[in-house]
Amino acid sequence: MWADSSKPVRVVGGDVNFYEDYTVTNLYVERVFGGIVESLTITNDSDTDIISVSFDGATLEGELNPGESLTLNVKGRTSVYVKGDTGDDQARLWGW
Repeated sequence: MWADSSKPVRVVGGDVNFYEDYTVTNLYVERVFGGIVESLTITNDSDTDIISVSFDGATLEGELNPGESLTLNVKGRTSVYVKGDTGDDQARLWGW
């Protein structure tokens, strides 16, 4: 019998695990995965600024307030574009 079956289980893995600790700029910059990634989590480590995410470098896909995380389905994509309100803020991206 399992001790605590109420906790969620996440199965991860695949062809590539992607991780990047990235300093954003105030312009969209393409972040290339370098392999097959199906889900991508982006975390805004800024204390004050919003970070924006786009699939094409022009159309807003999502905004992350300070301290927020967002998980995107990126199956079939090879990259995302990321920018900050002012630049010099930290964002973490990881995929599986």
